[in-house]
Amino acid sequence: MISFQAHHDDYHTMLRFLKARKFDLDKTVHMWAEMLNWRKEHAVDSILQDFVYDEYEEVQHYYPHGYHGVDKEGRPVYIERLGKVEASKLMSATTVERFLKYHIQGFEKTFTEKFPACSIAAKRHIDNTTTILDVHGVNWMNFGKVAHDLVMRMQKIDGDNYPETLHQMYIVNAGSGFKLIWNTAKKFLDPRTTAKIHVLGNKFQNRLLEVIDSSQLPDFLGGTCKCPNEGGCLRSNKGPWSDPELMKLVHFGEAINRRKTTSFSDGDDLEAKWFASKVRSNEIVSHVMQPVPPQDRERENLTSICSPSEPVGTGARVEDVRSQTDDLTSDITQRRRLKKFVTSLAVNFIFRLFACIHLLIPGFGKIFVGHNADKQSEKQHKPELPQSSSQEQCISRAKGDDLLHPCWQRLQNLEANVTELLNKPTRIPPEKEDMLVESLNRIKSIEYDLQKTKKALLATASKQVELAESLETLRENSMNAPNSCFIRSCKSYSHRQ
Repeated sequence: MISFQAHHDDYHTMLRFLKARKFDLDKTVHMWAEMLNWRKEHAVDSILQDFVYDEYEEVQHYYPHGYHGVDKEGRPVYIERLGKVEASKLMSATTVERFLKYHIQGFEKTFTEKFPACSIAAKRHIDNTTTILDVHGVNWMNFGKVAHDLVMRMQKIDGDNYPETLHQMYIVNAGSGFKLIWNTAKKFLDPRTTAKIHVLGNKFQNRLLEVIDSSQLPDFLGGTCKCPNEGGCLRSNKGPWSDPELMKLVHFGEAINRRKTTSFSDGDDLEAKWFASKVRSNEIVSHVMQPVPPQDRERENLTSICSPSEPVGTGARVEDVRSQTDDLTSDITQRRRLKKFVTSLAVNFIFRLFACIHLLIPGFGKIFVGHNADKQSEKQHKPELPQSSSQEQCISRAKGDDLLHPCWQRLQNLEANVTELLNKPTRIPPEKEDMLVESLNRIKSIEYDLQKTKKALLATASKQVELAESLETLRENSMNAPNSCFIRSCKSYSHRQ
């Protein structure tokens, strides 16, 4: 059973898996499921905290390797000095299983530390590396069966669970024997993989300096860096991931993602499990591949249409249209909630205002009655009042009217606004809802057509690469043909006749 985990649900990760299977959705889903099962079986999610590789220093001595600096585009540079590998001593210093765990842990550190740090430093997303293999002095006979099996297992782990993480590989100090072996072996490899691998001789420095700055390249590869205080370049761990301030940003982003992952409600958790079951049963894939018939114009629930379980389109334009549709739906929902909130707030305010007026009016009445009684008694005792007192009463009465008039005016305006809000429909009109549904159906149809077009383009591109390889092979054969002894003998025989 596949454990669906939110931190694996990443656009760039899924894109790497799609590229690895040439955008074949069935194969990609199968590869993704196998990767999740492998991570669960080997407890990869906790390997950074649980596994401690105590024999690192000894292994580094018999197998010099490590990350050092970045290339000119900000990718981390990984270096191995295969000519200095002592396979027998390496296997005595560690075991195959522990070395494989160390290898997996290194990949996890790369994805959690090195790639994010390089992405922040380069201000763009980075998820692949530039690799340099120094094969100077390699004796292939020294690599026994155990070392060969270890390399094969490492390659399988990388290809199955960390695909498309290699940008370019440079094999330097390659002799004529290695070049001959490589020319034979690359015919059996994927052309996309062989295009990333460059086999260079002993004059490789200028080629490396084209892609890597000399300050980021060790001196034994033609650069200027030596890292004497760290015990050598391959032990220095030089790169943006060694900057404490930059790593604070990386860990801050991890904390936010972890908080988002752990703050799922029960409904979200069920929805994630439902999505995983859909992926296992290929229902989502089949839903993507089936076009929506134009005659299907039934109104659907917008929340179900725009649910997270809908598949994400591979084209950038389809994603933009879908994001706009999602924004439109969320905007409509927010307007409904805002309307209800304003209505309830206005009604509550009106009731409170009426209550205040009801409490205040009896007080005004008592004051007014008391004032009249006093006035009548004064009239009885004093038949004539001074003119100044009557003027003061008129002024105070006018002031009271001036204070009450704005309140009544505001009340009337507020009542008019509430009436206008209540008269507006609480639901989207059916014709507008039909337009939204029709637009979504068109988007799905366009997405399906784009996927078919992309598959056709990929198939055409792969055939074009195969044709180019065939033409190159024919050209090489035609160039080597005059050097053949058989052809020379045939030509001499024809001249004799």
